[in-house]
Amino acid sequence: MSSLKIGIAGKPNAGKSTLFSSITGTMVAIGNYAFTTTEPNDGIGFMDTQCPHVELGKFCNPKRGRCENGIRFIPVEMVDVPGLIEGSSEGKGMGNMFMDALRDTTAIINLLNPIGEDRKLLNPEELNMEADAIENEIVQWFTSRFSSDWDKFSRKLSQSHIPLEEALLQKASFFNMKQKDIRETLQKHHFQEDITKWTADDKKEFSRAVTSEIRPIIRILNKGDLIEDRKKYVDAGFTIISSDYELSIERAFNGGLIKGIKDLTPTERGNEKQKHALSKIQEDYASGTMIRIFDVMAWVIKEKLNKIVAYPVYDETKWCDKDGNILPDAFIMNYGDTAEDLAFEVHTDIGEGFIRALNGRTKMILGRNYQLKDSDVIRIIAKTK
Repeated sequence: MSSLKIGIAGKPNAGKSTLFSSITGTMVAIGNYAFTTTEPNDGIGFMDTQCPHVELGKFCNPKRGRCENGIRFIPVEMVDVPGLIEGSSEGKGMGNMFMDALRDTTAIINLLNPIGEDRKLLNPEELNMEADAIENEIVQWFTSRFSSDWDKFSRKLSQSHIPLEEALLQKASFFNMKQKDIRETLQKHHFQEDITKWTADDKKEFSRAVTSEIRPIIRILNKGDLIEDRKKYVDAGFTIISSDYELSIERAFNGGLIKGIKDLTPTERGNEKQKHALSKIQEDYASGTMIRIFDVMAWVIKEKLNKIVAYPVYDETKWCDKDGNILPDAFIMNYGDTAEDLAFEVHTDIGEGFIRALNGRTKMILGRNYQLKDSDVIRIIAKTK
């Protein structure tokens, strides 16, 4: 089962608050100065994916999120963790508060500002250096927490003969790591079995492995609307977004100036100036050098975190719940999760009473160990208390 939370981190004035506001619909303090956010902000953002209702030929009725022209917007918990500066890992600035807010994130977006302090555009090499500095603070924070009281901890473990996997699980519990996470890290990297012999380099290597593979940090370049030669940055491997564009779109959508959050076609409510501005935004996205934040979220969740989406229903023939709502629920699950895992995600009683499942497309009977596929429509049959 999946527990998912995406953090937005980066240096002050990277546009994090603007981005967070646009994707969560929650107006946080927005300003062009350092430490706009004085404490972490939690909210709900969205990832987009193709909705199965297009196969059914009937519109869906999401309980949470929304659906637009066959694109399903699935809620994702998010936290705005801004203001990371050199020394944040040591508590400088508001480092302790912000670093602690990263503990239960599943992935971290490192949002980069291409405009330097001298208001000149940074080149890709300079931006990578900026990104390295932020990510190094996060790694140092993890390493310092992971290494605290190491001698006392390792001596106690050496006396109890606990396996390395279990020992590391105890030591990394502050980062909400699971045993599966530890196992995967140990399989990919070679570490000494005797934890008392771990060096400072071993601890830092483990920390880097966690923040690159288990809790990945993804570099996203913001303020694409201010970059003329975006292709140069795309060719250098950057994914480019615009938090200002996203906020403008959110406001236009809420004001009824466009047909949808993805469909930017102007309505009759907008004036010529507004329509011209929306046309410019459409043109920039059509260039293929910028990407919508919803698509970024989907890429992070599906590709980087290896997640899938499953749709539980009550009626496998109509794909609806007891009240006739079509595809009312969409759950983000781990790749490898089973029909039984989905049952527990719906409700503990459903999971405990699991009998069998039915595939909404093939109508085939599925056992508890059936491995879910992305966009599966599943009916769960269970004994209930």
